[in-house]
Amino acid sequence: MVLDRNPERTRKVIQRLLQWYEKRTGIFSGTGLPETLLPDGVQPGSDEQIMFITMCSTMDYSRNADALWDAGRKTWADESTRWVFFPHQVEKKTFDDLKKDLHKYRLSQRWEKRDPDAWRRVSLSFLKLFDGSPRNMLEKFDFDALNISKYMKIKKLEKKDAFPILRGDKINAMWIRILHDEVGINFKKNYEKIHLPIDIHVMRATFTTGCLFGKYNGSFDSTKGMAINAWEEVCEDLSLNQLDLDEALFNLSREGCSNIKNGKCPKRNECELYPSFCVTAKPQCKLEINDKELHIDTSYPSDKI
Repeated sequence: MVLDRNPERTRKVIQRLLQWYEKRTGIFSGTGLPETLLPDGVQPGSDEQIMFITMCSTMDYSRNADALWDAGRKTWADESTRWVFFPHQVEKKTFDDLKKDLHKYRLSQRWEKRDPDAWRRVSLSFLKLFDGSPRNMLEKFDFDALNISKYMKIKKLEKKDAFPILRGDKINAMWIRILHDEVGINFKKNYEKIHLPIDIHVMRATFTTGCLFGKYNGSFDSTKGMAINAWEEVCEDLSLNQLDLDEALFNLSREGCSNIKNGKCPKRNECELYPSFCVTAKPQCKLEINDKELHIDTSYPSDKI
């Protein structure tokens, strides 16, 4: 089982994908990311926006992203549940209060323990280390994205990992990108060194475009590093931040590649990467991808690409 990279193909995929995504045509018509819409009354760039994005990111595990952010907005809009977003108030409330109000609009789905426990621990991490303010943490590290990420991944609080969920590779990179893109945080250092967050959508797009190709049967997690390296190598050569690909790759899969059945993509007539940069143009293509394991058998539509 061998997977290979083709940097020249990946370069062409990146250039065409970003040009197409900027036009917002075909499957990209009207697309964006679900975290772009703010709750009513929250001003762009405000501490409230940072807190809203930070805490909703704590709930970002394997579920529908649109539903998650919509639940967050509903929870914020309701004055009786908005308190969950503010660490000073979370500290004063009981765990049962938190559990109930996180579940009211389904912001928490695994609501008996896991979700509210992670939410409370993230809140208390910011409270005890940075007076309840993520912006205070950004300022302490002089907006150095890499040092912020490293700190969150190693910091302990009361003998437990601080910032649970939010410290994970995928969620942490996603959170930093959202702060940069949606809040307008200017990370002065090392933003370009934050790896592309690899979720099921980015992984699927990595294979459908042929940026990783070959035969593979195995776990999802074991291929994350290969996917990161495939994009990182070419982004560095293009002087492009990896995170600039996140939105386009996410939506390429969500709106297009996720519809593939039996090796065929019903969205191919709307896709500017098809057929030259889509492996499904080969009849023998095999793509079975979920967040646990992959079954891949791909080759290029044309041997010349």
